[in-house]
Amino acid sequence: MGNDVKSAHLRIVKPSTDAQKETRTTLDTIVVTLDIARSWKLPPFQRPLKDNAKLAIVANDIATNEVIPGVMTLGVLDKVLYVIDGQHRREAFYRSEVQEAFADIRYAHFTSMGEMADEFQKLNGRIANMTPDDMLRAEEHTNPVLRRLRRECSFIGYTQVRRGPGSPIVSMSALLRCWFGSSTEVPSLGGMNASELVQSFTDEECTTLIDFCTLAMKALGKDPEHHKLWLNLNLAICMWLYRRLVITPYSASTKKISRDMFLKCLMSVAADGSYSDWLVGRQLRERDRSPAYRKVKDLFAKRLELETGQKPRLPSPDWGGK
Repeated sequence: MGNDVKSAHLRIVKPSTDAQKETRTTLDTIVVTLDIARSWKLPPFQRPLKDNAKLAIVANDIATNEVIPGVMTLGVLDKVLYVIDGQHRREAFYRSEVQEAFADIRYAHFTSMGEMADEFQKLNGRIANMTPDDMLRAEEHTNPVLRRLRRECSFIGYTQVRRGPGSPIVSMSALLRCWFGSSTEVPSLGGMNASELVQSFTDEECTTLIDFCTLAMKALGKDPEHHKLWLNLNLAICMWLYRRLVITPYSASTKKISRDMFLKCLMSVAADGSYSDWLVGRQLRERDRSPAYRKVKDLFAKRLELETGQKPRLPSPDWGGK
């Protein structure tokens, strides 16, 4: 490859035609070297790299043809280049062991990281393996309420959930689906898309959810033996009770309890090993929902009676069984 072609990477093509100015994008074919590829940064909303067999196939293809396949999209922001679409192909380029390769580059110019996150969603939203948490990670950069939730509850994450001591304990998509699903008379996750739910996630709702999450973390913690308590079934049941015992009483006969008292009830749930063992393989569906509620309700009732000396009257919804 000649030096005249190598120099092409120094020129980031700026929009010049009416069409380019309208879309704020340009296309160019350049020679990518290892140094150039390493200079491209990953935006904070980019998905984790997945090492799979396809990566090895692409690496072998690049080694044979010295061409990086497809069109890679680089975001241009404050004279810095970010990999919006193409991080796996860049990794394949590294593994190909070639020193340089041709690549078709689409430069997309932005004025903010939020704009770049929107473009990431548009590019990847139609891909089958784009998970709800991938979409929410990108959404966070343009949604201040979502950012606040993650800032105040650092144990909520998007990847590597419950993989180790430093990993998130619950995924953002699961948390939001459980929270919104607990707002109805019968807790359920059916038909709820986390990316759509977050559009109606208000600051007031966020405050209430943060309050619940703070109590849950104090009571349940992150120890491996409590991981099952952070799964959808128990999480949604506890959220359902929080809404109807702490926020708004379920009925005229149901007394409102304090956040501190709810924390003690959650601690009783966490301390019951038999309930935690029972949760293995259970899901938030009709077959498991009713017995799960009865078990949690019984633990709450025993703790409330212990603390107050009186038998409490807790919600008895039709779906909760007898």
